[in-house]
Amino acid sequence: MGLRVREFRSRDLDRVIKLVRASFPRELEVSGFDEAAVRKSVRIYGVLKAIQRLARRPHALFLVGEVSGEIVAAVSLNRERGSWYIGALMVAPEHRRKGYGRAILAHALDVARAYGGKRALLHVLEDNTPAKRLYESAGFVRFERVVHMVREPPTGEEVPLPAGHALRPIGMFDPWAARLGYEAMEPGSREVYGEPELPPWYLRPLMHLQPGIRERYAVVRGEERVGVYTFAAQFREKGAATAGISLLHEHRGKGLEEALLGKALSRARGIGCPRVIVRVDERNEPLLSACEKLGFERLYVMEGMYRDL
Repeated sequence: MGLRVREFRSRDLDRVIKLVRASFPRELEVSGFDEAAVRKSVRIYGVLKAIQRLARRPHALFLVGEVSGEIVAAVSLNRERGSWYIGALMVAPEHRRKGYGRAILAHALDVARAYGGKRALLHVLEDNTPAKRLYESAGFVRFERVVHMVREPPTGEEVPLPAGHALRPIGMFDPWAARLGYEAMEPGSREVYGEPELPPWYLRPLMHLQPGIRERYAVVRGEERVGVYTFAAQFREKGAATAGISLLHEHRGKGLEEALLGKALSRARGIGCPRVIVRVDERNEPLLSACEKLGFERLYVMEGMYRDL
């Protein structure tokens, strides 16, 4: 029987949570999972759906695929710049190798194309051979490798920022930060992701309502902005925190990486997060080296893939 794909509804939540747990046991073991926070996000998504219908230009979609009324697959779509990011493509273990993954991926690509997307992006575990074969057969090609590093927060003093440097709080939608993050990417990835684009103003309040902690800082040297540091803990003490470090290439390898990683570990310890995860482009050798120096361990590698629509 064919797969029927539709947008997620709030009454699907229990079945989707079961699907998430079955699809990502390895990732959830490290990142954690807080069902109450997920349920809050779903309520926010309900408001988002209504706003997007009025605006007629969606920025986030969550689709489910069902057979005979049973949800067997799901996929998320998020507009990023002129592209659509495909995340969390899931198929229930007992329904794999039946063509449902291919069917919901094809539907997601059609949706992205219908809403003006020029390119589709995704990340897949390096050792997930079946998923990689699916994406390759759909025309996706690899453009980057992202290493996920993890460690538990230690006790002890933070590593100080290099002399003359400081952190200044900035908003989550600071246009300067978006531009610097783009310029700090590796050249091959920069061309794939495209020019930065902020979400429309009417969606930003909803993003602020998402559960957890989200902080962003400009890394400055005197009055010069040289990087962006972010700290997020979606599930607080029930899950891992994440740290994001974007430094302009000429400011890498001068001690900023160690200092910012130390701040993330200290902040996580202060709010009770059991571990910190950092995503590092494999080509960013200074950040990889700093992670290893501070005792982070490799968790897994995700391959970035894209295709034009």
